[in-house]
Amino acid sequence: MTKRKEEALGDLAALERAVNESPFDAVIAVSPENVRYAGDVHIATQRSIRDRLAFVVWPKGRPPMLLVCAVEAAYVEAKSWIGEVRTYREFVTDPMTALAGILRELGIDYGSIAIETGYLAAQYYLELVGQCPKLTVSPAEPLFARARMFKTPREKELIIRAFHATEKAFLTAFSQARAGESEKAVAIRFADAMLREGADQVTSNYCNAGANTGYPHMVASSYEMQHGDILKGDAGGMFQQYFSNVGRTAKLGEPSAEDRSIWQRLREVHHTVIEACRPGRRGRELFELAKSTQERLGLAFSYAHNGHSLGLNIHEHPIMGPREEIAYVPGMLTTVETRVRIPGRLGYHMEDIVEITDGAPIWHARHFLNEELLAVGG
Repeated sequence: MTKRKEEALGDLAALERAVNESPFDAVIAVSPENVRYAGDVHIATQRSIRDRLAFVVWPKGRPPMLLVCAVEAAYVEAKSWIGEVRTYREFVTDPMTALAGILRELGIDYGSIAIETGYLAAQYYLELVGQCPKLTVSPAEPLFARARMFKTPREKELIIRAFHATEKAFLTAFSQARAGESEKAVAIRFADAMLREGADQVTSNYCNAGANTGYPHMVASSYEMQHGDILKGDAGGMFQQYFSNVGRTAKLGEPSAEDRSIWQRLREVHHTVIEACRPGRRGRELFELAKSTQERLGLAFSYAHNGHSLGLNIHEHPIMGPREEIAYVPGMLTTVETRVRIPGRLGYHMEDIVEITDGAPIWHARHFLNEELLAVGG
């Protein structure tokens, strides 16, 4: 073992407390993001080969263990802080059979566990309960979500650095845009800049222009941009498996009076919501504030949310949505996402990272502030 628990990016002491205070005999991570969080190890084939399951089995009051495909064992032993690594042989031993064996060994196959039922395919769930018919199974997602919403200083540093890298990539991609260039060319320039800025992967890359900006997540096309088009991006990357998610808008040519009017009102909404990101406020309150402010300013608001935390998933709690009751506390991070979309005509988008503090929120935009619409294209 080359790593200590204290060296992990996530707050594993808090996760351990959550396991020990839970009503479960064991909590089991199976998704790539929660295995990454609990084990502090990224097993790439969890995403690319879905049958190659990996688990962190964390029994109450005892150290966790990892169960992985044998081909991954050496890497996991070298990179994870968890000292006990069990294996199964691919195409020989079914991973759920190996997991059931561990539960029997621990003496909890008649007990109660929490596992990520939202991630685990029905086939594997049925195999597990078939082998352990007396086992009580509950979803583990709420426990992991609560643990992960509180970011450690190292997590915050990584997420903010990823945000700044994505800002700079957007500035590079948009500032060189020219009439006659395709959306695809802008997206390629963005992807190249993201990798140069330190991203391990580009995970989303929605760069659109003209009428295509009226759609939320349209893959960049061969459409050739024209002078007077709005250029809009909603994109991000993965940095040590942590996501960035940024929205930016520009104009090919000088913004029109309509552009300036819409943008000024959207910025007012954006500033209003960011200023309200204070301890004790709830996601539903900020959602209602965004909706009421945007509608008061004469802009339609038809969105399911207007911001979210992020980390090992793009959308993490708290969410700025109509049902979110989790109160913000100092140290939490959230995006604030403000936009208008008129399908088939145009759209404008801004999305930034905000840090909750004991006082005023910290708005981390630095490299591409977008206070005014950026005019590009010569």
